Amino acid sequence: MSVSLDVLVLPAFEDLPGLPGELTPWTREYDLSRTVEVDGVPEPVRYTKSGLGVVPTGIGKTAAATTVTALLGSDRLELAETLFCTVGVAGAPPELPVGSVVLAETIVDWDDKCRFDPEDSEDGPLAGNPYTGEAGVYDLDPGLVDRARGRTGNISLRRPDSAADSARPTVTTGTNLCGDELWHGRELAAQAAWLAKRRDRDPYRVTEMEDAGTARALSRFDCLDQYLSVRGVSNHDRPTDDRSARESFFDETFEDGFAVGIANAVAVARAIVDRPEPGPDRRE
Repeated sequence: MSVSLDVLVLPAFEDLPGLPGELTPWTREYDLSRTVEVDGVPEPVRYTKSGLGVVPTGIGKTAAATTVTALLGSDRLELAETLFCTVGVAGAPPELPVGSVVLAETIVDWDDKCRFDPEDSEDGPLAGNPYTGEAGVYDLDPGLVDRARGRTGNISLRRPDSAADSARPTVTTGTNLCGDELWHGRELAAQAAWLAKRRDRDPYRVTEMEDAGTARALSRFDCLDQYLSVRGVSNHDRPTDDRSARESFFDETFEDGFAVGIANAVAVARAIVDRPEPGPDRRE
């Protein structure tokens, strides 16, 4: 007998040394003692009596695509009407305060491009990928995104202790730029902006490492219109002072921003996925 889920939450990880896990807030707040093993998925799917499931995808597009494909192809789960919801942290341009939360309208694959040595081209180091055309752009269902955004109006977002005097975090929508490459710096941010503009999806609002893989898998199974991406800003994607990119990335306040980014993303996601009344018994 398969397990039917109303919502499947997709954090990326749980056990990065020195950082809070994206899975922990869900296991702390919900009774996820029910589990189901799915071939090809490293961890069991945890789920509640009322139909909320949670399973980490792993870090990176390949891990996310592999996990989501295995979930969609399994006869152990009934996912035809499930809301899939990525909930995790992201980087962002400096104009978006740390702790802000972005609901993706579009996911753009940062890796779907052609890169050259800078000195080899008068037109700069980047060009479109001549073999994939306009692949790598995933527009999410606008009605679903709008309804989700409408449920977030009364949420009070936390600010990092290190940013108590800065602008308040906000909930917004926009383009999510996803790549397997972990990057940080002004020149790389300019390249990211170039790609978002070339794909006519500028400006990008957050950068992360899983959602293009998730979106591609869902698209292959004709489920992309059931997908939301909720990303909390944990840090900015370039220095905001005179430090080098390396010094900026390994800032001592990073862990604080990481914790706030996860907490705020989960708070927004819970406003979207929680149901006011208990659901039916969905045990196997």
